[in-house]
Amino acid sequence: MADPTQVHNAGDPQQVRRAGRADKRRAARRLAAYRAVLATPEGRFVLADLLARAGIYASGFAPDALRMAFLAGRREFGLELQATLIGADDRAYDVMEREARARAHADAQEAEAAHTPPAEERET
Repeated sequence: MADPTQVHNAGDPQQVRRAGRADKRRAARRLAAYRAVLATPEGRFVLADLLARAGIYASGFAPDALRMAFLAGRREFGLELQATLIGADDRAYDVMEREARARAHADAQEAEAAHTPPAEERET
C-alpha cells in the first residue's frame, strides 16, 4: 500500500502507482542498508546490543503497570527489529547471535576470573 502522505489525490491512479513505486524503492534501500550493516562485525555488534537493550530476551514483568507498558513497548520494537534483521539476512543474523553469545561467555569468564583469588591466596 502506498504511503498516504505521498498521495494527494487517492482517486488518481497515476499518483497511487507512483507512490507505490517510491515505497518499493525505499523498502529496497532500507533492506540493502540492513544487509550492509549485518555484513560487518561492528554492525552486528551494534545491532546485537540494540536487541539486548530492547529487552527481547528479558521478562516484561514489572511491579507497576506504567513500567510494564514501557518495557512491553521497548520489547515490541526489539522484536520488530529482530524480524527485520532475520528477513534481511538470516545467515548474518545467526552469525550475530553466535558472536553475541561468545562475547557474553567471555565476559562471564572474565568476571569469574576477577572474583577468583590467586592460587597463592587460596586455602589448601
